[in-house]
Amino acid sequence: MIEPGKRQTLSVVKIVEFGAYLADTADSTSSEESRVLLPKKELPPDLMYMDPIDVFVYRDSKDRLIATTRDPLIHLGEVASLKVSDVSDIGAFLDWGLEKDLFLPFKEQKGRPQKGDIVSVTLYTDKSNRLAASMWISKDEKKTADYNTNAKILSDILKKNGGVLAIGDKSEPEKIKELTGMSKNEFKKAAGNLYRQRKITISDNEIKSI
Repeated sequence: MIEPGKRQTLSVVKIVEFGAYLADTADSTSSEESRVLLPKKELPPDLMYMDPIDVFVYRDSKDRLIATTRDPLIHLGEVASLKVSDVSDIGAFLDWGLEKDLFLPFKEQKGRPQKGDIVSVTLYTDKSNRLAASMWISKDEKKTADYNTNAKILSDILKKNGGVLAIGDKSEPEKIKELTGMSKNEFKKAAGNLYRQRKITISDNEIKSI
């Protein structure tokens, strides 16, 4: 099985004018969908049908799986220090040694890195099966940060409302969203965090500062 984000040995199953299609010969299906293109400019001059070749697989600018003989500065699950090559209104982009920069989403950033900064990141696969970077090296670290951020928002909202908020465990998700901007699940986690710190009391439809 072809695995994006990893270096792997694949076999040449078809040579075309613009490159060669590679597949995992252990995968008996070897359908068009299970092949990946190695562009012509990266083909070794003596490469032939069914030859094995060591490549790294990722997605190109058109979100298509593509193979390269180059080795990036980070592989799936690894941690590396990469340079910020650009920033935009959707996140930052990191130079990882390939033609297409590596995307670092806002939600995976600590602070707001700027162009030229060096940041430590890990490589992961997002919900859309795309490779992306995260400055949160461990899931527990990110979870704790999310809890603390949401708890601070909930604490600020309480202060603005005199220490009382007319939402609690039994409140409708729509009302919670309207008053806090959080989902019910996020609200319950944040409220639970404040409750464990003995900063609030919680009832079915109300929370109060202590």
